[in-house]
Amino acid sequence: MIVKSILKEKARGAGIVEISPDASVGDAARLLAQHRIGAVMVMAGDKVAGILSERDIVRGLAQAVDVCTAAKVRDLMTADVFVCHEDDTVEHLMQTMTAKRIRHLPVVGNAGQVVGIVTIGDVVKSRLSETTMEADSLRDYVMASR
Repeated sequence: MIVKSILKEKARGAGIVEISPDASVGDAARLLAQHRIGAVMVMAGDKVAGILSERDIVRGLAQAVDVCTAAKVRDLMTADVFVCHEDDTVEHLMQTMTAKRIRHLPVVGNAGQVVGIVTIGDVVKSRLSETTMEADSLRDYVMASR
């Protein structure tokens, strides 16, 4: 399975949630809670400036609670963002997410524009679906050959 297929399977209308690097971390936290997501794309116009995850906010809180909530998104976001492409395989995503210890990968199109975001949950769901389909196919094959 490829990333493009995963994006199609994701809930309809689940677009990219984004925030400005100059927004407050408090605003970002409210956005995460409102959309029930674990990371938000930090966009400077149509360019990916970074990604801010729950982990980034927790690390900021660990340093100083008052400073963190008043900080700007740019102060806590991960600026070196790993991305994937629509034609990447689920296996490639699993390798990247495992090696880099990340749970969110923005998906970029051919022109470099962000077209979606894939989470570790999406990858697991995709693999479970593939495994179930393979098991069903094998079961059908065995039953037909009896």
